[in-house]
Amino acid sequence: MGIIVKNLNFTYGTRPILKDVSFELATNELVAVLGPNGVGKSTLFKCILGLLRQYEGEIHINEFNAKKISEKELSSQIAYIPQSHNPVFNFSVFVMVLMG
Repeated sequence: MGIIVKNLNFTYGTRPILKDVSFELATNELVAVLGPNGVGKSTLFKCILGLLRQYEGEIHINEFNAKKISEKELSSQIAYIPQSHNPVFNFSVFVMVLMG
């Protein structure tokens, strides 16, 4: 189990961003994805998370084909904490926890 990416390709319009990306990550394995701006790091994560589904290739999350399962099912297999967040309401962490 884990994440398996096979021959992943993605383009924005006619501009190729990801080309033939393949890798496997075991459950509980930690990795860092490093590179300069504009090389496709965020696009890769968006494909894995199901935010971009018009890719070519295969992505499997814990043996589920990420393209063929619903967003709800995918969200039960993988989580994401964005780098930046613009809150709609100005609640403190304490108040957010109380609302949980």
